[in-house]
Amino acid sequence: MSFTSPATARGWFKSSFSTASGDCVEVRFDGDVVLVRDTKDRGDGPVITLDAVRWDDFLRRLLVGSVDAESALAVLPEPNGGTILRARHDGTALRYTRGEWEMFMRGVRAGEFTHSAAVA
Repeated sequence: MSFTSPATARGWFKSSFSTASGDCVEVRFDGDVVLVRDTKDRGDGPVITLDAVRWDDFLRRLLVGSVDAESALAVLPEPNGGTILRARHDGTALRYTRGEWEMFMRGVRAGEFTHSAAVA
């Protein structure tokens, strides 16, 4: 089952699987640009920005476990079980807890973050 998010109409959004604590991966579609941030930063932290085609490619690679040097974003595991998401073009990095990344991945698997589906 694929989920089509009305993200273009509501700004920043997170996975529907995220917990009530609110700490999670947040995404925003702005035309052909995708922005990613960490809610723990309360809007004051770094934001990863990339074009929608590269974002959708990243999500496809993430789903099949083949995020490599060709991907726009690097996914780096941390010793504590968390994940660092790093933009390859400028090094911007976001740190997520194990739970935050797990909820994001559930949303990815459900199709909640696919730009092409949201704007169709």
